[in-house]
Amino acid sequence: MGYFNVIRVEDVMRQESPHSKADCRRFYKIGLIRGNSLWRYTDRSISISGTVLIFFNPQLPYIWESLSDNQTGFLCVFDEVFFTKKMKENIGQLPMFRAGGEPVYFLTAGQDGVVSGIFNRMLDELSSDYVYKYDLLRNYVTELIHFALKKRSTMENNDKYVGMWVTADGYIRHELLPGGRYDEARGNRKSAYQGSYKLTGDHIDYKDDTGFTADGDFRDGVLYHAGMVLYREEKRS
Repeated sequence: MGYFNVIRVEDVMRQESPHSKADCRRFYKIGLIRGNSLWRYTDRSISISGTVLIFFNPQLPYIWESLSDNQTGFLCVFDEVFFTKKMKENIGQLPMFRAGGEPVYFLTAGQDGVVSGIFNRMLDELSSDYVYKYDLLRNYVTELIHFALKKRSTMENNDKYVGMWVTADGYIRHELLPGGRYDEARGNRKSAYQGSYKLTGDHIDYKDDTGFTADGDFRDGVLYHAGMVLYREEKRS
């Protein structure tokens, strides 16, 4: 049967210090984390602001440093015995669990709703008396993995536009980050605007963290956005 549990992040935060080291010897984890935090791995650090779906392999130690007091979300925790034979054979090859892979996936508000719905179903099922509930819980874990794999596929399609885009005078510095986030500086104002973006072909839709929306288009290597013309930084003379 193995071990499986679902807990709320806010309960973890009440029980542990802001610098929380994972039990690296046994448990896999999948988390939906909202808020500001810093994740330190052996080979890199990842700064998180907003909502992420994040994966943890017990063979890859990490430290979770909370940077805000109001972090919320869910964690599902399970050991290798919980896996089916097929899952055991393939889990180490998946990009979210593989060394040097991509454990963090930034979510939009709509994606947060989808993923939190899966975790809530896990909570409901865990407390039920359904005789096959652990089979169903494995399906929910697989659903989270496939959600991330599909998002990764979209991210890879977006890679051609990831990078810094600037106006000719250098006043606007508009960075498209991997994972569907953007960070825009204006003059001396760093991070004047931050939010998420979605690419559909050469069209880009933005949603700022404060709620307003905008869009733009890439034409012949130039970004036309909100009345501005921006050029990829490394291509400017």
